[in-house]
Amino acid sequence: MFRPVPMHYVRIALLQDDLTQAGLLLARFGWFAPQQESNNDERLPDQPGEAYRATFLSAQGYLQKITDFLGQRPQPGPDVPDQAPLLQRLRELEQGLRDTWQECSACAESARHYAEQLREVQHLKDLLDSYRHLDMDLGMLRRKLRFLHLQTGTIPQENRNRLRQAISMIGYSLTEVSRREGKLHIIIAGLEERANKLQTVLKAADFHPLELPEAFADHPDKVARQLRKREQRILQEQQHLQRDIAQRATKESNRLAQAAAMLMAASGFIQFGNALQGRGGLARIDGWTPEHRVEELKKALRHGLSGPIVIEHRPPRKEEKPRVPSAMEHPSWLQPFTRLVKNFGTPRYTEIDPTWFFALSFLAMFGMMFGDLGHGALIFLAPLVLRKPLASFAPILMGAGLSSMLFGLLYGSVFGYEHLIPALWIPPLSDPVLMLQVAFLWGVGFISLTSLLTIRNRLAEGNVAAALLDSQGMAGLGLYLGLLATGFFWLRQGGVPDAVAAVPAVALALILIYKWRSHQAAAGERLLVVLIEGFETLMNSISNTLSFLRVAAFGLNHVALAIAVFALANMMDSAGHWITVVLGNLFILLLEGAIVVIQVLRLEYYEGFSRFFRGDGRAFRPMRLSLDNLYE
Repeated sequence: MFRPVPMHYVRIALLQDDLTQAGLLLARFGWFAPQQESNNDERLPDQPGEAYRATFLSAQGYLQKITDFLGQRPQPGPDVPDQAPLLQRLRELEQGLRDTWQECSACAESARHYAEQLREVQHLKDLLDSYRHLDMDLGMLRRKLRFLHLQTGTIPQENRNRLRQAISMIGYSLTEVSRREGKLHIIIAGLEERANKLQTVLKAADFHPLELPEAFADHPDKVARQLRKREQRILQEQQHLQRDIAQRATKESNRLAQAAAMLMAASGFIQFGNALQGRGGLARIDGWTPEHRVEELKKALRHGLSGPIVIEHRPPRKEEKPRVPSAMEHPSWLQPFTRLVKNFGTPRYTEIDPTWFFALSFLAMFGMMFGDLGHGALIFLAPLVLRKPLASFAPILMGAGLSSMLFGLLYGSVFGYEHLIPALWIPPLSDPVLMLQVAFLWGVGFISLTSLLTIRNRLAEGNVAAALLDSQGMAGLGLYLGLLATGFFWLRQGGVPDAVAAVPAVALALILIYKWRSHQAAAGERLLVVLIEGFETLMNSISNTLSFLRVAAFGLNHVALAIAVFALANMMDSAGHWITVVLGNLFILLLEGAIVVIQVLRLEYYEGFSRFFRGDGRAFRPMRLSLDNLYE
């Protein structure tokens, strides 16, 4: 509950002939994670099944291409065979999928060809729009005439008048065709005998010649009709091809589903990875299984394999613990909080699982910062009303809503109104100092608990010195509580008892000595580093606690925003009053609610997790029969 599930190291020795079936059984079992770091055992130099793996990957690639092309992904469902396919059967499947893909690829090539033709027709139609107003045979613009010289192209729009004047001097005329993106599309006409004088003028005007397509060989209206006919013919051929593809998808659906089922049955073997070693006809698989699942694993393998098998298991050794995967088992309602924890990292196998701590403290702080009976009720009801979009966040929203409603009762607040129900504790603005004191004490308790969790995790790792003497160990906790006690006596009594003052002094001395011994550097450099880190430790003790004053600040801010909304509402007539109240509460609910969530996560991650949670563990990823193993 408060730490990852206890794991056992499992070693499975079996015949190589049983490997594929063992892969299927372990993937069906769903609680075995192969040890992917190779043990480099010289007695087992081989990695069995290379041909099987290569054939599987080839067949999987063809299945992926076929399903992507046909637009469907067959799901094996309950039809996964009880026996994993042998290599020969897998090769036959791979060859069948290869042949199917060759047929599909021909269709795919035709589809690409039709798409390219449609793009070409559309390009020609767009280009023809520039010439639609010309009452002439466009073929003349492509042909070389004996006496008349015609040339089409583009120039920058600002060069039009200058070019018109220049070519008129040599007997040429300029006709504007269209304007696009600062470019002027023009036709220049003149006598062929003067063409040699034209090129210098065109170059100076930044003229770019444009040759018309072969399709433009008639009057623009006739060309447009020809393009429409061509487009309709391509569309008809494309629709015919789509019908063929749809018929092929229907025809192949059952066969592809059977292929997917067979590949899924074979996928267990592929998931062994580097955990599989062998020699001759023998093989060995190493991995991790939750302790309470070991007997189930033995039973599944012994009943499902025909050949002899030896299964050994033991708890992880001390040197293995950094490699042990962490499996966290939580009730379904806690899973959304687990995802938020994993955003920070995965706990080490020896660490405390922070999910319960995170969930309870998150909900408590949200309620303290956003305490309102009405707003909390809306948050609670939101996932019940909007089930589909908010389904994955339902436990968080409903928990946050209940917490907000609870603190709303304590504060006596309903949609910002503080006179509708009596406060079970106090309205926040009635005693802001008390609210700040409570937030301060909450921060002290939060930091003290995280320090204790840090100490426990260090002890579990076997790092006793850090657990006792580090700034986040027992000495750090003594320094923190000693400083708090010193401040308390100084504020209340004007003086500090010697015994109380000695606690932070001794704790700081122990921390400095520990840091001095931990650093390997020259004496001067080591002294500087130790002094800086000691000063940082003192400052963090103060600043981290003061960060929790935002818990009270946002609780006060919630009330202040409500007062501002009511002040605006009171300035309006009856209808405007209630519209302002409704919209103002909606603004508070959405905007401030989101800001409060961000602030709570900041306190959790940076004031909590950064102290005791390394988050660099390995997630437990067991072998599974999953579509993800087929469609990537």
